[in-house]
Amino acid sequence: MGFRVQRLRSADTGAVSFTVVGVDGLPLEAVEAFLSHLAAVGRSPNTVAGYAHDLRDFMEWLDQSGRDFRGLSLEELTEFFAWVSRPVAARVPGVFMLPGTPVVLEAATLIRKRAALASFYRFHARRDAAVPAVLGELIGPRGTGPFTPMLVHTRRGRLGSDAYSPMRMSSTRKPPVALSQAQVARLVAACRRCRDRFLLVLLDQTGLRIGEALGLRHADLHLRAGQVEVVPRGDNVNGARVKGLKARVVPAPVAVFDAYADYMEAEYGTLDCDWVFVNLFRPPVGAPMTADTVAKLAARLRDRTGITSFTPHTLRHGYATRLLRAGVPVEVVAELMGHASPTTTSQTYSHLQVEDHRRALVAAGVLA
Repeated sequence: MGFRVQRLRSADTGAVSFTVVGVDGLPLEAVEAFLSHLAAVGRSPNTVAGYAHDLRDFMEWLDQSGRDFRGLSLEELTEFFAWVSRPVAARVPGVFMLPGTPVVLEAATLIRKRAALASFYRFHARRDAAVPAVLGELIGPRGTGPFTPMLVHTRRGRLGSDAYSPMRMSSTRKPPVALSQAQVARLVAACRRCRDRFLLVLLDQTGLRIGEALGLRHADLHLRAGQVEVVPRGDNVNGARVKGLKARVVPAPVAVFDAYADYMEAEYGTLDCDWVFVNLFRPPVGAPMTADTVAKLAARLRDRTGITSFTPHTLRHGYATRLLRAGVPVEVVAELMGHASPTTTSQTYSHLQVEDHRRALVAAGVLA
């Protein structure tokens, strides 16, 4: 048994966390301290899980190469990124890759691993002066602390940008997948439960993330005002979270509350529960739905409709696409989507500008 990620659940609070265990089955102290810190400062379980898998790979490489992360140079660290890009079967000591063998990881995945190592090194550099920052110069607003490199004021560019990285990596942003309204209608019609239809209508008409929807309480739905309130909570037993812990209010059309009323009348009934989306058809009845339950629902809907590109997140992309197409200012769309800044929105949906330009050129007769 090699290095592996171990999922943990607190017996007291039910909170989920992760650690990395070695070949002896015991947690690796350096990784455990860092991941515990991430959980303590409120990073999402998904982020902690992703970093845990990245650090598992890193620790396995260190073990194979007989190195200690505390004395690693930047030049040696580049070897890790070459190693982790190999097929798994080619990571075994003594196995060599033929020239031209394609890498198995996309650039975006390598960039995430670089960010994980940067945070890991920043954390330990603050605890132990003997630990070099190495990639820890990747400082940004989402970092794990206020550490700032010396002479940072002499550097050009935005702090936290890739230009600051001593190991630059480039990646191409893929345009988000958005479904047509006809496809959404087919998916809603394929739902066999009012609850599931309401969930899809809500996501399509408000752009909520699935974690935000699963964390809703009845008090968050304001029928008279026609709006849905997204409230960050730390006590969601189903692990639902508001990304960035950013509260917001999203206006919702009548269709959302009509679907909610159908769900309440036909299926929810007299159930005494604060949660909006709950288990109703299998035990434990009344327990909040989980992301795993929604993933299984999405798989069934893909099979029934043949819309293989559907995920709950595609409904969010469709919502943002419609707003931008309708001329809603990007600042407003960013607020409604709960993005960190309008720049995030502009970068995510930059492909829309190209499509709009093409349509304008076709209309002007410049393009056929």
